[in-house]
Amino acid sequence: MVKKITYAFLAIFLLLTIVGIFGIRHFNNLWFKETPNYLIYTSEAKPIDFRWSGNTYGDYFEPHEAMLIPVQMAGIVNPLYFQFDTGAPTTLIYGNTLKSLGEAGIDVAEIAKGDRRYVQSLDFVLGGNNTSAAMIQILENYGNPIDQSDTTRALKIGTIGADFMDQRITLIDFKNEVIQIYNERPHWMSSLSGFQAFAFDGRRFMLPTQIAGKELELFYDSGCSAFGLITSKKRFDDYTDEKEKEVKYEGKRFGESLTIHHKSSNETMEIGHATLPLKRISYVDIYADYQRFMTPFTRIGGWLGNKPFTESTLILDTKKEEFIVIESTDNYQK
Repeated sequence: MVKKITYAFLAIFLLLTIVGIFGIRHFNNLWFKETPNYLIYTSEAKPIDFRWSGNTYGDYFEPHEAMLIPVQMAGIVNPLYFQFDTGAPTTLIYGNTLKSLGEAGIDVAEIAKGDRRYVQSLDFVLGGNNTSAAMIQILENYGNPIDQSDTTRALKIGTIGADFMDQRITLIDFKNEVIQIYNERPHWMSSLSGFQAFAFDGRRFMLPTQIAGKELELFYDSGCSAFGLITSKKRFDDYTDEKEKEVKYEGKRFGESLTIHHKSSNETMEIGHATLPLKRISYVDIYADYQRFMTPFTRIGGWLGNKPFTESTLILDTKKEEFIVIESTDNYQK
């Protein structure tokens, strides 16, 4: 009887291990799979101005909830914007908003590729730059229509994703609220030493870091703007003071509710030839307990937000798959 029970437990353990391995492999294949980049765009070579948006959660105010890039379109007086989101591999425009743009007289001809639909072409001013884009993917049944009777209400019409940065060099000056896109590294940038390799599989920015003597690959997601590091519950406890007050609130990502836990932190990280304060450590209930066990298999040691970079400039070169963090200054050439 004891042998039968032992064999039964071993069989269950083996089955769970096999299921776990295949599940993790499926996650990796899905998360890092190479997907076509259909986005085509031309834009002026001027700096793109963005602004931080804030939000209040109960008694807590978050000043850096999102990076918003103002958008102007002919005939639309409403304040519009795209969210700058490196966590999205594809630039998206929201279907409900797009419909109202068409009703306002803007040409929004669509084209289908497989089971997805795209805007065939669209002209707009993006953060002060005249931009013409083609093949912007439509996120069906999402977003809000434009109310032209309320010309003061700001409306997010979509997200600028990593395909906008593909085969380009992107400078993000968080302190001065500027994004600059280059086709080649300018001379001043080429003279910088300390560029570090990163992985860009599936248009996911996996940046190597070192925290508390441990090397981690972190997924840089500017859509998680309010965060320093989203990690496991164990690392959350390791990197913060147990006496520090915890902030807890409900957040949303594409309509999905998430319970988020924050604490400020004095921990630093080595990244891109710089040492930066993490400022804030967070965890999300849905995966906090098991993430650290999955890290060796999924590569993702945590989600990296914008908090550590707010006084710095991050340069991401997806041509060479190299990056660097430098001090923000008004003097370097943009």
